[in-house]
Amino acid sequence: MPDDATIESRAAIREQYKTPANLNARVRLHGRFSTNTTRGGIFSWIFDQIVAPQNARVLELGSGTPLFWRANQDRIPPGWRITLSDFSEGMLAEVRTNVAAIAHAFAFMQIDAQALPFDDHSFDVVIANHMLYHVPDKPRALREIRLVPGTRCYAATMGHSNMREFTAMTQRFIGISMSRAAEQFGLETGFDYMRPVFSKVEVRRFDDALEVTETQPLIDYIESTRIGRYATAAQKAAVKEYAEAEIRAKGSLHIAKDTGILIATA
Repeated sequence: MPDDATIESRAAIREQYKTPANLNARVRLHGRFSTNTTRGGIFSWIFDQIVAPQNARVLELGSGTPLFWRANQDRIPPGWRITLSDFSEGMLAEVRTNVAAIAHAFAFMQIDAQALPFDDHSFDVVIANHMLYHVPDKPRALREIRLVPGTRCYAATMGHSNMREFTAMTQRFIGISMSRAAEQFGLETGFDYMRPVFSKVEVRRFDDALEVTETQPLIDYIESTRIGRYATAAQKAAVKEYAEAEIRAKGSLHIAKDTGILIATA
């Protein structure tokens, strides 16, 4: 069985995000069972954190599925000049399709966060939601983001305790931890990466959890990840059986979430 480092390899990540199907399966679990839906949930909350002028130049790295912009489409200042980007051509094509109905003009670029093809004075705001843990050379990417003094970077990610019950389940029944993202660039480790590059870094957390009442979305989540390729049918059945027992006994399977945003000012 491969180790975590192999599973998290750059080639595996490229394959994972060739299309949005895997990401969509994970988004569905959170969309259905998250407990904090106040004012539109986490996408609305992230938007609330952004401080930018009415004519801001905004770059989003790793746009993925454009749920962030769809959730906030009625709140986008008309003067914002927004460039949506992704490392994956397939993901970027999905972004183009799914923002077409939003009454705002977007630009699109396929780019690598480690080598931004922009001049130093190109953007006021850079958004990097749940993507910097995939970047191999994080210090280099952060130096690229720090394009000009005053630029703010908003990077949503998770903390070490995020989905700890789910991680314990996959470790117990499959033998592989669900994710190493918080180790790679989480609320704690991301702060350590950002502090040498930016003049100010702040961590803000979003209070949330999952109360899962159906087991199939958990299996879909596992199958959407890289470890899904290595889990046997018997292992996934064991996860499902355990989750079903918890739901029968308690009414739902509680999974803690530890998510938030790092706000860095150049």
